[in-house]
Amino acid sequence: MLILLIVVSAFSQTSKVPFLKSIVVPGWGQLSSGRDYGYAMLAGEVAIIGSMMYLATEQKLSKQEAYEYAMEFAHIRPGDYEDTYLGHLSHYDSSGYGGGGYNAHIRELAIENYPNDPIMQQQYIDNNIYSDEMAWNWDSSGDRGTYSKMRIHTQDLKDFSKIAVGVMILNHLVSGIDALRFGKDNNSGLSIQMRGDRPVVSLDISF
Repeated sequence: MLILLIVVSAFSQTSKVPFLKSIVVPGWGQLSSGRDYGYAMLAGEVAIIGSMMYLATEQKLSKQEAYEYAMEFAHIRPGDYEDTYLGHLSHYDSSGYGGGGYNAHIRELAIENYPNDPIMQQQYIDNNIYSDEMAWNWDSSGDRGTYSKMRIHTQDLKDFSKIAVGVMILNHLVSGIDALRFGKDNNSGLSIQMRGDRPVVSLDISF
């Protein structure tokens, strides 16, 4: 964005200014060319940015809420845990060797993968189990289910954030392409090609 702003200043007298303005800020090029629908593009950009900020805040709060819930009902120790570990919390009642425990599952996998090799079984177990420092034990399966729903909600917010980023990029492209349509002395070209199974959009801009 900073580079494009510099280019806008450098080529402020060229016919490509509306395109550059529209790429930097959707609707800017349209408004500077007297096209009122630029307000809609600009409003859309503001709404998208606002949505991204809201989703980022909600995702952080949701993740923290799930973490605090696990501390209270699964009795994990305070710490900065990887997402894989937090995911295991939602699938296993405990980290132990009892029924429904993560380490019990690892032991079963070790026997299954190395049925006649006790040394390899133990090595697999040692490499994959959780230590006492990482231990957890849910008070009930219902508590684990609630935590799992919290995790799903957090992931949904993350996915919505990705969608918002995609919509923002699309808004910039649409605004820029629209500016190319009404630009005077326009030697720019727009082409869409298939590269394998992916569509590729190419813009050829001349200054």
